[in-house]
Amino acid sequence: MFVAVSLLSLWLENWIGYQAIALVYLMAVVTLGLFVRRGPILFGTILTSLGWNYFFAPPRFSFTITGFYDKMMVVTYFGVALLIGELTTRLRAHREAELQNKLLAESERLGRTLLNSVSHELRTPIATITSAASGLRASDPLTPSQQKMALEIELASVRLNRVVQSLLSAARLQSGNIRPKPDWCDAFDLVRAARNDVANLTTDRRIETQIAPALPLVRMDSVLMEQALANLLANAAAHTPPGTPIEIRARMEKSNLIFQVADRGPGLPSGQLDRVFDLFYRAPDARPGGTGLGLAIVKGFVEAQGGHVQAENRLGGGALFTISLPAADQPELDEKIL
Repeated sequence: MFVAVSLLSLWLENWIGYQAIALVYLMAVVTLGLFVRRGPILFGTILTSLGWNYFFAPPRFSFTITGFYDKMMVVTYFGVALLIGELTTRLRAHREAELQNKLLAESERLGRTLLNSVSHELRTPIATITSAASGLRASDPLTPSQQKMALEIELASVRLNRVVQSLLSAARLQSGNIRPKPDWCDAFDLVRAARNDVANLTTDRRIETQIAPALPLVRMDSVLMEQALANLLANAAAHTPPGTPIEIRARMEKSNLIFQVADRGPGLPSGQLDRVFDLFYRAPDARPGGTGLGLAIVKGFVEAQGGHVQAENRLGGGALFTISLPAADQPELDEKIL
């Protein structure tokens, strides 16, 4: 490029003079900035500055500059070329980043749309399969083999329904469409509902419940909290050996309602406690299956209500998940009811 611009400048010199050749070189530097980064821009600025001095500024074919005006031209050209080249490079980088962000946003939008569409389309056939399998099991007469197959179909459809529900929840989290509907809830009722939700996943485990007496009502979204607790229980069941007990506790701590789910399994990966709540994260030694969405949904649902959740390893082995929710003032009861 430098050679081509220099040859063009030699041809133009007879018409525009040697001082104006600096503008030709400056245009070349600006054009270069549209395609390359800072390093080549600096090199091109130095090269064109020396080229103008050597080929055009008197005395020609020498790096000596005699006139004060020509010296000022070299210094000014060098500064202006660097400045314009830098600005051009920044503008190009900004446009590239803007385009990349637009493509990323569009990709995420299309992904959420597809996820929502597929998940909603799956819910109807899954419900039909579950209902048909349940009805088949209740019908007579069925052989023991047929009863077993019908039960397997029903359990598989329940698991598939949980996956679809997780996908829908993840899509809601990514799109920012989580709008909690808080109401006064009882911690005991929430724990019981969460246990019922995962009853089919914990048939070979004992769930030990420890609810502190006289817990006050707490204002929260019962649907979101029920799913968060159910996900923690399901996560404990998926990562612990059969027969291992799972503990779920609820208590007040200062002005916060605390839920804890603990197990006696292998615990969480060392050094990766801050990643277990990432979307689609699965531990390196995790069993086959699973989507890596359960804990991310727990975090999203809890934080949407102003709470927080943390994970840690227990002394003696196992994992411990703690949910902390702010407990507002107690509801005012109507005097007529009293």
